[in-house]
Amino acid sequence: MNVTKKGKSSMGLAAGQARLLTITGRKSDCEYESMRLSHQKLALSRQLTDLSNEYQNSLDQTKLIYDYYGTGDQSNPLSYGILMTPSTLNNYMPVLVTDPKGRATLNSKYAAAAEAAGIPQEGLGSLPSENTRNKFIEALGGQGVISDKLMNTILGLPYNQAAGIGGGTTVAQITQSGNLNDLTTYLKDNAANINIKFDNSLYDGNAGRTDINIISKDGTERIPNDGSLNKTYNLGNLLSGDESLVIDLVEHKQGKYGNKNITSRVMGVIDDVLNQVAGYFTSLFDLGDTVSKSALDYARTSIQEMYAPLNSDGMSYDTSNTDKYFTWIGKDKKDGANYIGWSGGGQNHTAFRESRATHQVDLGNMVKAYMTFLQDYINGVSKTDTNGNDLYTVKKGHLTESRLITNSESYQYTWKTGATVSSDDCAQATFYDALFNQICQNGWTKNDKIDDNEYMQEMLKSGMLYISKINDDGYYYQGNYATDSYIKEVSDDTKIAQAEAKYNTEKSKLNSKEETLDLKMKNLDTEISSLTTEYDTVKNTIAKNIEKSFKRYNA
Repeated sequence: MNVTKKGKSSMGLAAGQARLLTITGRKSDCEYESMRLSHQKLALSRQLTDLSNEYQNSLDQTKLIYDYYGTGDQSNPLSYGILMTPSTLNNYMPVLVTDPKGRATLNSKYAAAAEAAGIPQEGLGSLPSENTRNKFIEALGGQGVISDKLMNTILGLPYNQAAGIGGGTTVAQITQSGNLNDLTTYLKDNAANINIKFDNSLYDGNAGRTDINIISKDGTERIPNDGSLNKTYNLGNLLSGDESLVIDLVEHKQGKYGNKNITSRVMGVIDDVLNQVAGYFTSLFDLGDTVSKSALDYARTSIQEMYAPLNSDGMSYDTSNTDKYFTWIGKDKKDGANYIGWSGGGQNHTAFRESRATHQVDLGNMVKAYMTFLQDYINGVSKTDTNGNDLYTVKKGHLTESRLITNSESYQYTWKTGATVSSDDCAQATFYDALFNQICQNGWTKNDKIDDNEYMQEMLKSGMLYISKINDDGYYYQGNYATDSYIKEVSDDTKIAQAEAKYNTEKSKLNSKEETLDLKMKNLDTEISSLTTEYDTVKNTIAKNIEKSFKRYNA
């Protein structure tokens, strides 16, 4: 019986110990889980704090808008398209996004056009030829930036070299470009004629005799000087050399410089021709810009000084110093067709006087010299060839001493055709010429992301990019976006609302997680409490069993 009791007592003790260990292990697991949940709850608390800070920061979010009309309307977010597409919103002048070096930031299409035109990214530092500009315009058409119709219209308009560089809007004139043959063909087809009437004012019957000759490729024709002829000469024929008009002045009583009165009369004819040529040239080459106007003035003044210089009164002809315009070519020579300016020769009658002096002025050469002065100014009077010689120059004397622009087969002229275009097309032409000029002068960079409004705005706000805009003086200046009166920084209500919605959503998720954790932790606390009670009970039971066992053995 004792054994049996001993056995029962021993089995009870073993079971108690096993149960105690189980309770201890489970209690440890619960306490670990509770600690883990506490850490999770702390992490949630940090997340909630970060979320709250993010939300507070989002309340300061701004956006850039383009408020052209100053109404406060926020419906036009600042975009690359608004700045770089011609419209009333930018006054038909590009508002450039530029890097710190002042180079224009171009999207992929504009960059492709710049590359097609051969403009290096560092720029040219100067303005190129119209041919380069036309390549740029053609490339814009190829990229779909402008329509084919607009492309052809712009190509027909004169290149506005002053756009964005102190100049104004492109004139509403269609132009045509080509070499001398193209120009003279146009003049012949459109009857650009010079009408000259030769009358008795050139002949006084006493001091001298004035003869008028037409020298053409197929012979010479003598024209009577009796006032019966009113001859028409085509400007295209004179420029091409197909026809040339020579004034042949023969003097019987004076020396090599001739009778001043007759010289003055011939100058009157020359001046009349110059006035007519000036009118035709103005109608052809006055493109409405400062360059062409200055070129016309320069050419008119230069050719006047060479052929029919005026006195200080600006009315009478200066015949006192004929060296200014006269070239002595030898005795009795009539070779005016090969000379620029007055040419002359004579025969000696005595050791001191000449019995006859001859003077010739080739008006065809005069017109060619006139054209050279004009186009050389447009081309750039300081430009030289590879040997350092002036590309084109006009000198009094033999033709070989001058480099006439009409001798060049490659030189490209641009002239008006008389057709007009709409003011909108002119404004767009001005826009793209100004963009082209800025790219050529200051260089460019390519940025494929610049069309992204948010990206561009952030780059502007961070100071990584700038705005370059034309000023009242017609030149571009770089500055911060805040310097543009049309660009305004306002609160971004949309992003703020999005941030608030995100905050509320994320906060709800975190609160839900926290509540779940709290419930789990509460359950664990309950279980731990229960386990603690059971642990104490089992421990007491084991202690009592041990005490009973020792009493039994002691007995």
